[in-house]
Amino acid sequence: MAGNAYPKLLRMTRREDFDAAFAAQIVAKDGVLVCHGRPNGLGVPRLGIVVGRRVRTAPARNRIKRLLREAFRLNREKFAPGWDYLFIPRKIEKLTLAEVAGSATKLAGKVSAAGGEGEGASK
Repeated sequence: MAGNAYPKLLRMTRREDFDAAFAAQIVAKDGVLVCHGRPNGLGVPRLGIVVGRRVRTAPARNRIKRLLREAFRLNREKFAPGWDYLFIPRKIEKLTLAEVAGSATKLAGKVSAAGGEGEGASK
């Protein structure tokens, strides 16, 4: 079970990290999520989540964040090491873990591939 943990090392926690991910302009989108990414130089993938007030209620925002964290935790090996992934939900009604996990892993692959030969880029 320890291999599926979600320690602080795997989280984007500072505002500077979020700003840098937005500024990197490496973006992939689908109907469920938008993914911004950038190489982080740490050798591990890190997750950041932004859910705006467009999602009206706090319980709905929290549910989306829980789904994204769980998708990342369960599929961490599918995320390229050395990258920061910042996810923003587009679809908010009736999301399932399978939808979120499929979208997140697909978009993370596109972002890391689009990042080229940077630190942690997929080969």
